[in-house]
Amino acid sequence: MQKWIGKRPTMGQKSLKTKYEKLLLQAQNTLLTSNEKILKVIEAECDKKSGRELDGVFALTTESVLFISKRENMTYKYSQISDIDVRTDGKDKNEWQLTLKIGRSKRTFDDIKKNDDSQEFIEILEHMITNQSQDILTTVTHDFDYFLHAERLEDLRTREVKITSFLMKRDDMGFTKNGERLLREKHKNAELIVEGFYQDKQKKGDFIVVDNNVLLYQYDNKERKAEQLNKWSYTFFTNAVIDHFAIKTVINNDEGKLVLNSSGKAFANILSKVNIPFKFKKRKWHQKILGFRSGKWWKKTIASLVYLFTLLIIIAIAFGEEPKESDSIKPATEVSNTEEEKVEKDKRLAEEKEKQEEARKQEEKRLAEEKEKEEEARKQEEKRLAEEKEKEEEARKQEEKRLAEEQRKKEEEARLAEEQRKAEEEEEEQQTNVYFKNCTDARAAGAAPVHRGEPGYAKHLDRDGDGIGCDS
Repeated sequence: MQKWIGKRPTMGQKSLKTKYEKLLLQAQNTLLTSNEKILKVIEAECDKKSGRELDGVFALTTESVLFISKRENMTYKYSQISDIDVRTDGKDKNEWQLTLKIGRSKRTFDDIKKNDDSQEFIEILEHMITNQSQDILTTVTHDFDYFLHAERLEDLRTREVKITSFLMKRDDMGFTKNGERLLREKHKNAELIVEGFYQDKQKKGDFIVVDNNVLLYQYDNKERKAEQLNKWSYTFFTNAVIDHFAIKTVINNDEGKLVLNSSGKAFANILSKVNIPFKFKKRKWHQKILGFRSGKWWKKTIASLVYLFTLLIIIAIAFGEEPKESDSIKPATEVSNTEEEKVEKDKRLAEEKEKQEEARKQEEKRLAEEKEKEEEARKQEEKRLAEEKEKEEEARKQEEKRLAEEQRKKEEEARLAEEQRKAEEEEEEQQTNVYFKNCTDARAAGAAPVHRGEPGYAKHLDRDGDGIGCDS
């Protein structure tokens, strides 16, 4: 049944399991696919158009919405549901009425108790209709052996996994338990994890971890992080003096003292197991009595008064006169007080109901505020992602512009080089095509004498054939 209600179910979920266990086990074999996971189940009633009312279980899976009852089962894919409507049931203000819009038709479910389970159910349903491809972690799918500490939450955010509000609330098991769970994950083989401190600097959140060494951590429940402050080998406690109090234990050595808020005997056993010599502080018999161990006068005074008061109560109970039963008719005053007691009782019940209603309103307000904060955080995240995307797009455009400018410069350089080459070729060609009709023209051009192979040389200019034209 853990598949349906998870590892740490609420009282409502346990009650649902007891009531519908057989029905759910049957549905598990007939309605669910092999890869389908249960996200949340609540108790509900389906109003049929025929006037019949079906009591059963409303379930959300990774693939569809299910309503399971003894007489009829219903399955709707998330893609079939175009909208939902959640409102307070007109018959009972402490219950929800949920309507699914499926195509052109509607299906209404009511008698849904207003509590954390139903609130989570609605949150999951809204998410799956719009973001079915995105993974979601719920109080049913989460393994509560693992604490949702800062690193795990960051990993889930990176993988874009949705976490329900009720899961975050349910996973918070209190300061001490949260710290132990986080440190147990860091030190899976630790022999001892206990609250404590070193020297006289006691702070809420200091933990002692006994693994291969003895470590001191500072745990921050708000940030869900733990920072290592100190580390000692077992030999650090050689010849230490261990002083056991009623609850805490103080381990003293030449360098300071380590205080364990509990499990002091277990720590001493660990030192013995690794052959570390130590001593126990010896006390007189009266110093072993609770309140007399520290030797402080005010503690002794308080302890003495408590013990004396307890002794007087015991004596009064043991030797007190037992009340005799009266055989006479009850006094008239007792009869007359019955009506007053009834009025007083009704008044008290009304006040309790009013307090419960106020508490319910406060819880609804708190949930609404949490939802609003989550929505604001989601919007901020979307804004941040949009800004990052805009910056990336601007950087991409700048890079494209730079590359285009470099390409333009290269093309311009190539064009200028080509023009220079052509100009040189034209100049060379012009020089090559020079021809002088006679020596008079050659001398006029300043080219005489002209040698064989040079522009303008011709045989008729070199009559003696020595390779020099117009040499005379």
